[in-house]
Amino acid sequence: MGKLTDIIFKDASGANESNRVSYIVRINSLMMCCYFIIWIAVFGISGKFVSSGMCLLGLAAYAFSTRLTYKGYNTAALGIYSFVTILWMLLFVIQWGWDCGIQHFVFVLLVLAFVGTYRSFKEKLLLSAGVFLIRMLLYIYHIGHEPVEVLSKPISITFQIINIASVFFSLIVILSIFTRDKLATEAKLAQYNRQLKKVAEHDHLTGLLNRRSGMEETIGRIMRGGFTTGLCVAIGDIDHFKHVNDTYGHEAGDEVLKSLAKLFEEYMSNYGIAVRWGGEEFVFVFDDINLDDAFVALDSLRHKISGLEIYWKDIKIPVTMTFGVTDVNVNTASTDDIEKHIEQAIDEADKKLYIGKESGRNKVVI
Repeated sequence: MGKLTDIIFKDASGANESNRVSYIVRINSLMMCCYFIIWIAVFGISGKFVSSGMCLLGLAAYAFSTRLTYKGYNTAALGIYSFVTILWMLLFVIQWGWDCGIQHFVFVLLVLAFVGTYRSFKEKLLLSAGVFLIRMLLYIYHIGHEPVEVLSKPISITFQIINIASVFFSLIVILSIFTRDKLATEAKLAQYNRQLKKVAEHDHLTGLLNRRSGMEETIGRIMRGGFTTGLCVAIGDIDHFKHVNDTYGHEAGDEVLKSLAKLFEEYMSNYGIAVRWGGEEFVFVFDDINLDDAFVALDSLRHKISGLEIYWKDIKIPVTMTFGVTDVNVNTASTDDIEKHIEQAIDEADKKLYIGKESGRNKVVI
């Protein structure tokens, strides 16, 4: 069973268009081979050896179509499949009439016209119009001509069951393969878009929100409202960060940034968000908190930073930070006004940060 599956799936397991078409044509051709084997047996048992011989020719044609899919000649394989199917429908209708149910195979050809070719949409519409024309011609012929052989009710039912089951199987195969690949592609695309969104919104080194997305998130928090106390923003700067880079190298500086970012993300999960503002600067947004409580929270964070053990090549790198913090005017409904108020608050916090750096660093200025 495993070997049979490997043979069927050979060179057709990829997600690209060529493999999908190859697999669709191959499975349907193999199904039609089985279909003709059944009819060879049925006609042989019934003593209809001419019909058995015709079925044998059909079997050879579908087997050749299957073979072509392994060579990559999908268009030729599909052409043979379609031609033999149309010819077989015509012969069935002439010989046994409409009650044999062979006409239902036009629906397989219709679906293949869309999912089994690389043609333009206009060309596919023309192909579907051709399939429709074949169906109408068969029906018109059926109305004006009596079948060569009138089927008994049991034989008619047998014909209908075999043909309808074959059509349903073909449609299930085609649509399952087509939708599976499309859904898989859509899932990959959705995942890729999420990754792109994450890359666009987050700083690549620290994983924190970047400046643009940090501003958008803060605006969104204010627009959603629900604050009973207010909102505060702070800006923090790593003390003597240039000295870290000059002494230990930029890779050590990156390690400091990543270690601090991990601490900020964990600590700020209880308060709001942390944002990589640029270089060694970070912005902190505190939800629904007054200025005094924001000061207490930042001072606690400052102590955690001072106690943070950051090592680079077995060397401990001491790190401290200075902060400036202020509150934001959230009493507005305009997005532009909110953004302006946030920018003003950050500018004010930056001025306080500068005062803290001028007065000795490693402190929070309110």
